Amino acid sequence: MNNFPTSDLIQESGCKILWIISFDNKEIQIEIKKSNGIEPIIKAMNNFPKNDLIQENGCGALSNIVVDNKEIKIEIKKLNGIEPIINAMNNFPKNDLIQESGCVILGSISFDNKEIQIEIKKLNGIKPIINAMNNFPDNRDIQYRGCGALGIISFDNKEIQIEIKKLNGIEPIINAMNNLPYNQDIQYRGCEALGIISFDNKEIQIEIKKLNGIKPIINAMNNFPDNRDIQYRGCEALGIISFDNKEIQIEIKKLNGIKPIINAMNNLPYNQDIQATGNFVLQSLK
Repeated sequence: MNNFPTSDLIQESGCKILWIISFDNKEIQIEIKKSNGIEPIIKAMNNFPKNDLIQENGCGALSNIVVDNKEIKIEIKKLNGIEPIINAMNNFPKNDLIQESGCVILGSISFDNKEIQIEIKKLNGIKPIINAMNNFPDNRDIQYRGCGALGIISFDNKEIQIEIKKLNGIEPIINAMNNLPYNQDIQYRGCEALGIISFDNKEIQIEIKKLNGIKPIINAMNNFPDNRDIQYRGCEALGIISFDNKEIQIEIKKLNGIKPIINAMNNLPYNQDIQATGNFVLQSLK
Protein backbone atom coordinates (compact mmCIF):
# COMPACT_ATOMS: atom_id res chain seq x y z
CA MET A 1 0.00 0.00 0.00
CA ASN A 2 2.85 2.38 0.79
CA ASN A 3 4.82 1.49 -2.35
CA PHE A 4 1.89 1.71 -4.78
CA PRO A 5 -0.33 4.53 -3.48
CA THR A 6 -1.87 5.23 -6.90
CA SER A 7 -2.93 1.64 -7.60
CA ASP A 8 -6.62 1.39 -6.81
CA LEU A 9 -6.55 -2.43 -6.88
CA ILE A 10 -3.69 -2.66 -4.37
CA GLN A 11 -5.30 -0.08 -2.09
CA GLU A 12 -8.66 -1.83 -2.27
CA SER A 13 -7.14 -5.27 -1.59
CA GLY A 14 -4.91 -3.93 1.19
CA CYS A 15 -7.82 -2.29 3.00
CA LYS A 16 -9.89 -5.45 2.59
CA ILE A 17 -7.17 -7.70 4.03
CA LEU A 18 -6.67 -5.40 7.03
CA TRP A 19 -10.45 -5.36 7.52
CA ILE A 20 -10.70 -9.16 7.49
CA ILE A 21 -7.70 -10.01 9.66
CA SER A 22 -8.47 -7.38 12.31
CA PHE A 23 -12.01 -8.60 13.01
CA ASP A 24 -12.42 -9.41 16.70
CA ASN A 25 -8.66 -9.82 17.17
CA LYS A 26 -7.00 -7.34 19.53
CA GLU A 27 -3.48 -8.66 18.94
CA ILE A 28 -3.73 -8.03 15.21
CA GLN A 29 -5.37 -4.63 15.78
CA ILE A 30 -2.41 -3.63 17.97
CA GLU A 31 0.04 -5.09 15.44
CA ILE A 32 -1.48 -2.99 12.64
CA LYS A 33 -0.92 0.16 14.70
CA LYS A 34 2.58 -0.94 15.68
CA SER A 35 3.42 -1.56 12.00
CA ASN A 36 2.10 1.91 11.04
CA GLY A 37 -0.75 0.28 9.13
CA ILE A 38 -3.41 2.85 9.95
CA GLU A 39 -1.94 5.65 7.85
CA PRO A 40 -2.07 3.79 4.49
CA ILE A 41 -5.78 3.08 5.06
CA ILE A 42 -6.44 6.77 5.63
CA LYS A 43 -4.30 7.72 2.62
CA ALA A 44 -6.16 5.26 0.40
CA MET A 45 -9.49 6.77 1.44
CA ASN A 46 -8.19 10.29 0.78
CA ASN A 47 -6.63 9.37 -2.58
CA PHE A 48 -9.70 7.55 -3.91
CA PRO A 49 -12.70 9.43 -2.46
CA LYS A 50 -15.08 8.26 -5.21
CA ASN A 51 -14.07 4.59 -5.19
CA ASP A 52 -16.85 2.85 -3.29
CA LEU A 53 -14.89 -0.37 -2.65
CA ILE A 54 -11.88 1.43 -1.19
CA GLN A 55 -14.17 3.53 1.00
CA GLU A 56 -16.13 0.45 2.06
CA ASN A 57 -13.03 -1.59 2.89
CA GLY A 58 -11.27 1.36 4.50
CA CYS A 59 -14.20 2.15 6.78
CA GLY A 60 -14.57 -1.55 7.56
CA ALA A 61 -10.90 -1.86 8.51
CA LEU A 62 -10.93 1.23 10.71
CA SER A 63 -14.18 0.12 12.40
CA ASN A 64 -12.46 -3.10 13.50
CA ILE A 65 -9.15 -1.55 14.48
CA VAL A 66 -10.58 1.27 16.60
CA VAL A 67 -12.76 -0.81 18.94
CA ASP A 68 -11.78 -0.65 22.63
CA ASN A 69 -8.34 0.85 22.09
CA LYS A 70 -7.65 4.41 23.29
CA GLU A 71 -4.21 4.59 21.69
CA ILE A 72 -5.59 3.70 18.26
CA LYS A 73 -8.39 6.27 18.61
CA ILE A 74 -5.83 8.98 19.35
CA GLU A 75 -3.67 7.73 16.46
CA ILE A 76 -6.56 8.00 13.97
CA LYS A 77 -7.29 11.57 15.10
CA LYS A 78 -3.60 12.46 14.94
CA LEU A 79 -3.45 11.16 11.35
CA ASN A 80 -6.54 13.23 10.41
CA GLY A 81 -8.48 10.02 9.87
CA ILE A 82 -11.86 11.26 11.04
CA GLU A 83 -12.51 13.47 8.02
CA PRO A 84 -12.25 10.73 5.34
CA ILE A 85 -14.76 8.64 7.30
CA ILE A 86 -17.24 11.51 7.31
CA ASN A 87 -16.50 12.17 3.62
CA ALA A 88 -17.19 8.51 2.80
CA MET A 89 -20.56 8.66 4.55
CA ASN A 90 -21.45 11.87 2.70
CA ASN A 91 -20.25 10.61 -0.70
CA PHE A 92 -21.98 7.22 -0.51
CA PRO A 93 -25.23 7.84 1.40
CA LYS A 94 -26.94 4.77 -0.07
CA ASN A 95 -24.15 2.29 0.72
CA ASP A 96 -25.32 0.45 3.83
CA LEU A 97 -21.89 -1.01 4.67
CA ILE A 98 -20.18 2.38 4.58
CA GLN A 99 -22.96 3.92 6.66
CA GLU A 100 -22.83 1.17 9.27
CA SER A 101 -19.02 1.19 9.51
CA GLY A 102 -19.01 4.98 9.63
CA CYS A 103 -21.44 5.02 12.56
CA VAL A 104 -19.37 2.32 14.32
CA ILE A 105 -16.14 4.30 13.93
CA LEU A 106 -17.58 7.67 14.97
CA GLY A 107 -19.18 6.11 18.05
CA SER A 108 -16.15 4.02 19.02
CA ILE A 109 -13.55 6.69 18.39
CA SER A 110 -15.36 9.36 20.42
CA PHE A 111 -16.09 7.19 23.46
CA ASP A 112 -14.77 8.92 26.57
CA ASN A 113 -12.79 11.41 24.47
CA LYS A 114 -14.02 15.01 24.50
CA GLU A 115 -11.46 16.24 21.97
CA ILE A 116 -12.64 13.74 19.39
CA GLN A 117 -16.31 14.50 20.13
CA ILE A 118 -15.61 18.18 19.44
CA GLU A 119 -13.60 17.27 16.32
CA ILE A 120 -16.52 15.28 14.90
CA LYS A 121 -18.87 18.23 15.43
CA LYS A 122 -16.33 20.62 13.91
CA LEU A 123 -16.10 18.41 10.80
CA ASN A 124 -19.92 18.27 10.50
CA GLY A 125 -19.88 14.57 11.33
CA ILE A 126 -23.17 14.44 13.20
CA LYS A 127 -25.34 15.04 10.15
CA PRO A 128 -24.23 11.91 8.22
CA ILE A 129 -25.10 9.72 11.23
CA ILE A 130 -28.61 11.19 11.27
CA ASN A 131 -28.85 10.83 7.48
CA ALA A 132 -27.83 7.17 7.73
CA MET A 133 -30.57 6.47 10.25
CA ASN A 134 -33.14 8.27 8.10
CA ASN A 135 -32.04 6.53 4.89
CA PHE A 136 -32.02 3.00 6.34
CA PRO A 137 -34.94 2.89 8.81
CA ASP A 138 -35.23 -0.92 8.66
CA ASN A 139 -31.53 -1.68 8.93
CA ARG A 140 -31.03 -2.89 12.49
CA ASP A 141 -27.27 -2.48 12.53
CA ILE A 142 -27.36 1.11 11.27
CA GLN A 143 -30.13 2.02 13.71
CA TYR A 144 -28.25 0.45 16.62
CA ARG A 145 -24.91 1.99 15.68
CA GLY A 146 -26.50 5.35 14.91
CA CYS A 147 -28.28 5.56 18.27
CA GLY A 148 -25.06 4.53 19.99
CA ALA A 149 -22.94 7.09 18.12
CA LEU A 150 -25.31 9.99 18.83
CA GLY A 151 -25.40 9.13 22.53
CA ILE A 152 -21.63 8.72 22.83
CA ILE A 153 -20.68 11.83 20.83
CA SER A 154 -23.10 14.06 22.77
CA PHE A 155 -22.19 12.76 26.23
CA ASP A 156 -21.60 15.65 28.64
CA ASN A 157 -21.46 18.15 25.77
CA LYS A 158 -24.26 20.71 25.60
CA GLU A 159 -23.19 22.15 22.25
CA ILE A 160 -23.39 18.75 20.57
CA GLN A 161 -26.72 17.98 22.24
CA ILE A 162 -28.10 21.25 20.83
CA GLU A 163 -26.56 20.43 17.43
CA ILE A 164 -28.37 17.07 17.33
CA LYS A 165 -31.68 18.79 18.06
CA LYS A 166 -30.97 21.47 15.46
CA LEU A 167 -30.29 18.75 12.85
CA ASN A 168 -33.56 16.96 13.72
CA GLY A 169 -31.60 14.04 15.14
CA ILE A 170 -33.97 13.17 17.97
CA GLU A 171 -36.74 11.88 15.71
CA PRO A 172 -34.70 9.06 14.08
CA ILE A 173 -33.80 7.73 17.54
CA ILE A 174 -37.47 7.61 18.49
CA ASN A 175 -38.33 6.09 15.09
CA ALA A 176 -35.72 3.37 15.59
CA MET A 177 -37.25 2.44 18.94
CA ASN A 178 -40.76 2.40 17.47
CA ASN A 179 -39.85 0.50 14.29
CA LEU A 180 -37.77 -2.19 16.01
CA PRO A 181 -39.46 -2.58 19.40
CA TYR A 182 -38.16 -6.10 20.08
CA ASN A 183 -34.52 -5.40 19.33
CA GLN A 184 -32.89 -5.19 22.76
CA ASP A 185 -29.74 -3.45 21.54
CA ILE A 186 -31.66 -0.65 19.82
CA GLN A 187 -33.97 -0.19 22.80
CA TYR A 188 -31.00 0.06 25.14
CA ARG A 189 -29.10 2.51 22.94
CA GLY A 190 -32.26 4.51 22.27
CA CYS A 191 -33.04 4.95 25.97
CA GLU A 192 -29.41 5.83 26.61
CA ALA A 193 -29.26 8.40 23.79
CA LEU A 194 -32.52 10.13 24.76
CA GLY A 195 -31.31 10.44 28.35
CA ILE A 196 -27.87 11.77 27.39
CA ILE A 197 -29.08 14.25 24.75
CA SER A 198 -31.80 15.72 27.00
CA PHE A 199 -29.66 16.06 30.12
CA ASP A 200 -30.10 19.51 31.68
CA ASN A 201 -31.80 20.84 28.53
CA LYS A 202 -35.45 21.80 28.86
CA GLU A 203 -35.92 22.49 25.15
CA ILE A 204 -34.77 18.99 24.22
CA GLN A 205 -36.89 17.44 26.98
CA ILE A 206 -39.94 19.25 25.56
CA GLU A 207 -38.94 18.19 22.02
CA ILE A 208 -38.88 14.52 23.07
CA LYS A 209 -42.38 14.85 24.53
CA LYS A 210 -43.57 16.66 21.39
CA LEU A 211 -42.22 13.81 19.22
CA ASN A 212 -43.99 11.21 21.40
CA GLY A 213 -40.63 9.92 22.60
CA ILE A 214 -41.67 9.00 26.12
CA LYS A 215 -43.88 6.10 25.08
CA PRO A 216 -41.11 4.02 23.42
CA ILE A 217 -38.99 4.28 26.59
CA ILE A 218 -41.89 2.91 28.62
CA ASN A 219 -42.52 0.23 25.98
CA ALA A 220 -38.87 -0.83 26.11
CA MET A 221 -39.05 -1.26 29.87
CA ASN A 222 -42.28 -3.26 29.58
CA ASN A 223 -40.99 -5.46 26.76
CA PHE A 224 -37.67 -6.33 28.41
CA PRO A 225 -38.33 -6.59 32.16
CA ASP A 226 -35.25 -8.76 32.78
CA ASN A 227 -32.78 -6.66 30.81
CA ARG A 228 -30.83 -4.72 33.43
CA ASP A 229 -29.34 -2.25 30.98
CA ILE A 230 -32.70 -1.33 29.46
CA GLN A 231 -34.32 -1.03 32.88
CA TYR A 232 -31.54 1.22 34.16
CA ARG A 233 -31.33 3.40 31.04
CA GLY A 234 -35.12 3.55 30.86
CA CYS A 235 -35.44 4.74 34.46
CA GLU A 236 -32.60 7.19 33.89
CA ALA A 237 -34.12 8.60 30.68
CA LEU A 238 -37.54 9.08 32.27
CA GLY A 239 -35.92 10.83 35.23
CA ILE A 240 -33.84 13.17 33.07
CA ILE A 241 -36.59 14.02 30.58
CA SER A 242 -39.18 14.72 33.29
CA PHE A 243 -36.90 16.62 35.67
CA ASP A 244 -38.58 19.81 36.87
CA ASN A 245 -41.24 19.58 34.15
CA LYS A 246 -44.80 19.02 35.35
CA GLU A 247 -46.25 18.47 31.88
CA ILE A 248 -43.83 15.64 31.16
CA GLN A 249 -44.37 14.16 34.62
CA ILE A 250 -48.12 14.14 33.94
CA GLU A 251 -47.46 12.57 30.51
CA ILE A 252 -45.46 9.73 32.11
CA LYS A 253 -48.30 9.05 34.56
CA LYS A 254 -50.85 9.20 31.73
CA LEU A 255 -48.83 6.63 29.73
CA ASN A 256 -48.67 4.28 32.74
CA GLY A 257 -44.95 4.89 33.05
CA ILE A 258 -44.79 4.58 36.83
CA LYS A 259 -45.56 0.86 36.78
CA PRO A 260 -42.44 -0.25 34.81
CA ILE A 261 -40.23 1.80 37.15
CA ILE A 262 -41.72 0.01 40.17
CA ASN A 263 -41.44 -3.33 38.34
CA ALA A 264 -37.77 -2.67 37.61
CA MET A 265 -37.10 -1.98 41.28
CA ASN A 266 -39.02 -5.10 42.34
CA ASN A 267 -37.47 -7.38 39.72
CA LEU A 268 -33.90 -6.22 40.29
CA PRO A 269 -33.76 -5.43 44.02
CA TYR A 270 -29.98 -5.79 44.30
CA ASN A 271 -29.07 -3.53 41.41
CA GLN A 272 -27.94 -0.31 43.07
CA ASP A 273 -28.15 1.82 39.91
CA ILE A 274 -31.74 0.80 39.20
CA GLN A 275 -32.79 1.25 42.83
CA ALA A 276 -31.24 4.71 43.13
CA THR A 277 -32.46 5.93 39.74
CA GLY A 278 -35.92 4.41 40.15
CA ASN A 279 -36.33 5.96 43.59
CA PHE A 280 -35.27 9.37 42.26
CA VAL A 281 -37.78 9.22 39.40
CA LEU A 282 -40.64 8.09 41.64
CA GLN A 283 -39.92 10.93 44.07
CA SER A 284 -39.98 13.49 41.25
CA LEU A 285 -43.25 12.06 39.87
CA LYS A 286 -45.13 12.41 43.17
